[in-house]
Amino acid sequence: MKKIPTIVIVGRINVGKSTLFNRLTESGRALVSKIEGTTRDYNLGQVEWRNKAFQLVDTGGVNIDILKKSIQRLLPNQSKKAEIKADVIEKEIIGQTNRALEKADLILLVVDGQTGILPEDKELALVLQKLDKPVLLVCNKIDAPRHAHQVNDFFALGLGVPYPVSAASGSGTGDFLDVLIKKIKWPIGRPKKEVADDSIRVAIIGKPNAGKSSLVNKILGEKRVIVSPVAQTTREPQDTTITYKNREITLIDTAGLRKKGKIKPGLEKMATDRTTNMLNAADVVLLVTEVDKPLSRQDSHIAGDIKSSGAGIVLVLNKWDLVDDKDDKSDNRVKKYYQTHFPFLSFVPIIFTSAETGKNVDKILDQILEVEAEKQKEIPSEKLEEIIQSLIRKHKPMQAKGPSRPKIKSLTQTGVNPPEFTVTVGPRQSVQQSYLRFIENQLRYNFGFSGVPVIIRVRTLTE
Repeated sequence: MKKIPTIVIVGRINVGKSTLFNRLTESGRALVSKIEGTTRDYNLGQVEWRNKAFQLVDTGGVNIDILKKSIQRLLPNQSKKAEIKADVIEKEIIGQTNRALEKADLILLVVDGQTGILPEDKELALVLQKLDKPVLLVCNKIDAPRHAHQVNDFFALGLGVPYPVSAASGSGTGDFLDVLIKKIKWPIGRPKKEVADDSIRVAIIGKPNAGKSSLVNKILGEKRVIVSPVAQTTREPQDTTITYKNREITLIDTAGLRKKGKIKPGLEKMATDRTTNMLNAADVVLLVTEVDKPLSRQDSHIAGDIKSSGAGIVLVLNKWDLVDDKDDKSDNRVKKYYQTHFPFLSFVPIIFTSAETGKNVDKILDQILEVEAEKQKEIPSEKLEEIIQSLIRKHKPMQAKGPSRPKIKSLTQTGVNPPEFTVTVGPRQSVQQSYLRFIENQLRYNFGFSGVPVIIRVRTLTE
């Protein structure tokens, strides 16, 4: 089965690359703002048009001179040793852009139709022409008829016809897609979709600089997401799908979560909101902490939000290599410390990792599969009947409200993903919360449910 074609969007800063990406993929995945350099990690999305599908890559915006020099290094017989002067994040962005361009089947150069041709556009067009890959010129921001005459100026870039679009409104994008699919050399056979319907969506959540992006890169074996010592490097949730043991797993690297009072309005607020929203879409969450540092209230707040989401949870204690004076009892002491700090996550598996050395990173994917399987677990009704009768014999329930001790009629499983159970009691009866926790503990003791929240509801019979 052939992989679907890859199309890469490039252009100078603020020409509307991310807006075009969102329009063509019919998503809001890429953050959009007027602030230069909003896009850092590249975004991946799938576009379907006229029964054809391709993968679209939105690259980050950097200084055009730096980007031009970095692309020139992709050309044959070019030295790759010359240092490119840029800050750490810019270096990561251009590195990602180059890796995307190497895989590209077609390149979209996006220009600003309102601003007109700038020297940076000319420089980038010249270097793209040397890559020996097909390039289409997209003239964006043609939002009104008065801008239409400016399109012809872009013929001077030497890339052929400039195609006018308005990524903001969608005007012209349909006609452009018609042209685009004719330019692609389509593989023989049915294309593989980017994300399967049964893909396990795994959100990597934690405070800034906990090592989330480094862990993703180590799992993938490539520099898929940007890693730097600068807080809030990752702004947009980054989806990467892999196949492991015949299951598709989508890893979603997210922006670090700081205290609400410290979150700045604008990009950081937008990035934080998107990270929070990912909890509702995730099947499993990797809660990443820095094991070499004390836990904080913010760690507890994040952990509480994750538990409330209903997702499966794996607790990843990263940076184990930075813990000094370790002995054969260190891991047990640390586990007890975490269990004391997170008593509500006593059911969650713990993995000690180091994204730097790779320690135990290979165990993360196996743990994800185990937790996902636990979420789908169904318990036979006869087993549940045995459990509840045994519990009643050991410890009869006390009423929370009502005139009499509750009489439990049944314990049934009423849902999965996460597992949900219903305790049925007689009319006008109720059950203390402590007894419901007692039932949950016995269910876990007998059936596992490692890493999975268990929901127990009370149903009262009518008279």
